[in-house]
Amino acid sequence: MPVADAKDGPTIPKREAEGMDRSRHMEDELREQNQRFSAAVENMSHGLCMFDADERMIICNGNYLNIFCLEASVIRPGIRFLDILRHSVDIGIASQTADELYAIRKPYIDQAKPSTYEETLSDGRIVSISHRPLALGGWVSIYEDITEQRRAQEDLKEQHRRFDAALANMSQGLLMYGADGKMIVRNRRFLELYNVTAADFPLGTTHREALERLLELGIYTEIDVDSEVAKTEACLTAAKMHS
Repeated sequence: MPVADAKDGPTIPKREAEGMDRSRHMEDELREQNQRFSAAVENMSHGLCMFDADERMIICNGNYLNIFCLEASVIRPGIRFLDILRHSVDIGIASQTADELYAIRKPYIDQAKPSTYEETLSDGRIVSISHRPLALGGWVSIYEDITEQRRAQEDLKEQHRRFDAALANMSQGLLMYGADGKMIVRNRRFLELYNVTAADFPLGTTHREALERLLELGIYTEIDVDSEVAKTEACLTAAKMHS
């Protein structure tokens, strides 16, 4: 039966009206999905950029533009990947030429395999890039500025180097135990004072085991291990109570 419109205009067949309703409903759902997807991409903590099989950009988020200091007026959907690299060179953020950068990326693109690599920018920042191929061609890349993370790692390495140097140059022997009561540090001077090897006192040894080993090696001839362990535990308990 024909369906009359609200203004008493031409009637529309019922099936056609239902089809139009379904089409509008699908368009609304698609629009909502796109809006949710765009919101999710834009609110990511990392940069994201997606490319199609022709190496043209589909979408990117604000963090991607910020990481590479790119201009939103230039980096628009449809721009070629190589042109993005050229733009990064033009604005001085890239530390290599566009062709050099493209040559680095091209194997990852052609192999269509997940991969992660790093790029150092002209200002010294380090960016981790996770490349993930798409089923229908193209790829999506996730970008993370890991400069501070790397600096923290290098600072920690330097602290360890200084700590090791201090231990190696101490005039006293030193054994250090962790919260679980197992040895975590043993300096060279300790080994020299007792004329023992690192294998005699491996890391992970408990205080009791160390004392028993000193007895076995004849370094200590008269020592009550239980009493010494009890004294140490009492000192630790007292220190905790006053901390």
